[in-house]
Amino acid sequence: MMLAQRFAVIDIARTVAIVAMAIFHFTYDLELFGFAPRGTMASMEWRLFAQGIAGSFLFLSGFSLVLAARNGPIAPRKYLRRLAMIGVGALAVTLGTYVAMGDAFVRFGILHHMFAASLLGLLFLRTPFWVNTIIGAVVLTYPHFGTWPMFGGTHWLWLGQTSTALPPMVDYVPIIPWLGAFLLGMSAAQAVTKFDLWAGLANMINPDTRVAKLLSWPGQHTLSIYLIHQPVLFGCVFFARWLLG
Repeated sequence: MMLAQRFAVIDIARTVAIVAMAIFHFTYDLELFGFAPRGTMASMEWRLFAQGIAGSFLFLSGFSLVLAARNGPIAPRKYLRRLAMIGVGALAVTLGTYVAMGDAFVRFGILHHMFAASLLGLLFLRTPFWVNTIIGAVVLTYPHFGTWPMFGGTHWLWLGQTSTALPPMVDYVPIIPWLGAFLLGMSAAQAVTKFDLWAGLANMINPDTRVAKLLSWPGQHTLSIYLIHQPVLFGCVFFARWLLG
């Protein structure tokens, strides 16, 4: 969530994730407007790419939640401000995709999940890292073992255990299994604390170099970039399609 100290390696990891997401969305727009073959985004390679992007964002978000509490309790004002920004962003994505995509709008996407995980993660802040590792791994792999019949209705789609057919959605990141990635990020940061590795992590990349600052900047503004990049990319591809008739 909120960083008490900047770690260039974490910021740059976020930059890589947001660039990967921009590539994914740009390719999606290219297919939507006929610049890429139909079915491109449905291929196994692109589906795995999308899952890797979502997993990396949630892992880093979980890592950052622990980092924010490394030197004491999380500052309530900063935490709530960040949580509100994520919540407003999630609502904007839902409304924006409803207008643009109709029934395929985002009901529970990556920002919705980050909002929920940021709250649920508070329950695991003081849990030993190895416990969070086990819970995270179980949640991440649970869908391979079936669903819960009592959560079969589509109003439970946020949980990820819906047994009925899901409506079309351009983004879907339910609690199960994706909370597992968030918890694994938390356990990784807790392990860094346990084994006193923060100094080594901070020294991996010198944050004061020009290259590090350049590469870190997008990672320090991922929420703003996330909200802006797809409308910009969509508009550019739409304009190109209009020019070409």
